[in-house]
Amino acid sequence: MKSKFVVEIPTYSEGDSSFPKPVTGNYDYWVPILSYFLEESDMIEIHCWNEEAETIKEVKSLHKGLELASKGHLTIIKGSKTDAITDYLLNNHLSNRGDFKWFTVNLIKEYQPLFHSGHWGTQFFAEAVTEEEIAFITSVLPEESNLLQY
Repeated sequence: MKSKFVVEIPTYSEGDSSFPKPVTGNYDYWVPILSYFLEESDMIEIHCWNEEAETIKEVKSLHKGLELASKGHLTIIKGSKTDAITDYLLNNHLSNRGDFKWFTVNLIKEYQPLFHSGHWGTQFFAEAVTEEEIAFITSVLPEESNLLQY
């Protein structure tokens, strides 16, 4: 039987910044979790705030077939998963300041949501995961993480 699974990584903000960072000070959980779900996905969707022009430019340069849309203050970039995008998501997820680059990353399989990462890699949602998948996900999460399975 498959369950829905929600994760919230405890965060803090530095100084007067509202940018959330994991209390552990790192994103060590990102690569193993995203690697797992990238294997299954065939499309990606990345949301960035419009003022994150450098990151938007980076993503656009990865694949000429990406669709861009503006929705309010967000730029939404959507397209087929490619090796270049996969490598970028796994190996280039932090800015020079150590901040997570994308507000939202959605992984899609056959036009259905598979995995959602929100709030700069500190919140996750998986639509249909098995007990074994949940065990794997929780094994790489920081101990302080809040989990909900239903």
